[in-house]
Amino acid sequence: MKRDSWIPWALGAGFGVFLLGGVALSVIAARSDPGLVAGAPQRLAGAYVVPTGPAPVLELRVVGRGPEGVTVEARVRGPDGRPEAAESLEATFGRATHARDDRPVAFAPAPGGAWRAVIPVPGEGVWEVAARARSGTGVANASLRL
Repeated sequence: MKRDSWIPWALGAGFGVFLLGGVALSVIAARSDPGLVAGAPQRLAGAYVVPTGPAPVLELRVVGRGPEGVTVEARVRGPDGRPEAAESLEATFGRATHARDDRPVAFAPAPGGAWRAVIPVPGEGVWEVAARARSGTGVANASLRL
């Protein structure tokens, strides 16, 4: 055996460690919370869409927590900032990182033009409610991390 035969093996081992590290970091990144970008409401309507004029705003907020789950309230405000009645409200509850656990949320009309839903949170981790409301002045999107 030659005296310098270990050199290619050392280079190959170093390259292999580099590749394994890249794979490990990719797996960690794919399973972790993607950060503030995923919470942006624009992802429902298509990212980077510039509004063409005044549009309604959908507000989502937690109004209570109990043994049944988290109570979320949705309210639509018109372009002028005043409360506005929503014709329809669609929402999805799931993980911020993947759609495997996504499920629809049934919001019911509440007094004062709001919509409410009780959402059971099934475990630890980052969960998100993404909603879309239609009103007389347009469509509004919002998301809320729980």
